[in-house]
Amino acid sequence: MHIALTIWALIAAWKWANWGRWREFLPTIYFMVSMSLLYQYIAHSTYHLWHHERNIPTELVTDNLYSFIVFPCTVMLFLSNYPNKKAAQFAHLLKWLIIYSALEWVGKKNGFITYHHGWSWAWSLLFNCMMFPMLRLHHLRPLNAIAISPIIIFVLLMIFYF
Repeated sequence: MHIALTIWALIAAWKWANWGRWREFLPTIYFMVSMSLLYQYIAHSTYHLWHHERNIPTELVTDNLYSFIVFPCTVMLFLSNYPNKKAAQFAHLLKWLIIYSALEWVGKKNGFITYHHGWSWAWSLLFNCMMFPMLRLHHLRPLNAIAISPIIIFVLLMIFYF
């Protein structure tokens, strides 16, 4: 599943992302990748909230496929197709929440992802509800997103680590 998602992300981004604007989205790509790497760093001491199973060939390789391929493709697709009208923006956000949450649910049901220390699919759904607006916020007002991120991280650490 990890390889299939990576290939799907590459094909989808190649086909539907607006690559003429890639420089515009690069800071947000860096933001998403850095947040993913921060989670990997925190969780490295075996305190995973979620864990990719059936790794190819190792957990590090699997995590890095998501961090360096799937997530940048996500940012390109999400931001380069972001609509102007409010109703369409809500529909766009909802589409991405459904995509990410449905794929994770399939991964959970098929043993490709496991949850630990109180995390669950419902928490992932809530996380996705925060993540996509944060990507948009970072694109529009990066300093605001950077200022809010430590608060979110602190709250999550308080809930799940302490």
